[in-house]
Amino acid sequence: QEFEKMHEKKRYQLRYAAGIYWLLDMEQTGEIYKKPVTMNECGAYIWQNYIESVSEEEIADMLHMRYGISYEEALEDIREFIEQLQKQGILF
Repeated sequence: QEFEKMHEKKRYQLRYAAGIYWLLDMEQTGEIYKKPVTMNECGAYIWQNYIESVSEEEIADMLHMRYGISYEEALEDIREFIEQLQKQGILF
């Protein structure tokens, strides 16, 4: 799983423009256009930590401290976020 995260880290780059975070696929060939994934600040924070191999539980604790949401809510949001990225073929 560590190898997969390292590949995702190199393949997908997070950029910030026009008040939005964009997750760009840097390996697109152009044959089939894959739209960038947009996310808010919280999503970008989750992405950055997750690909650095921070556990979901640790990220939930950091979100709890940073944004004042409950640990349980943060953990649920993280799992939903990761599941959505898996469904889009970004995370495995």
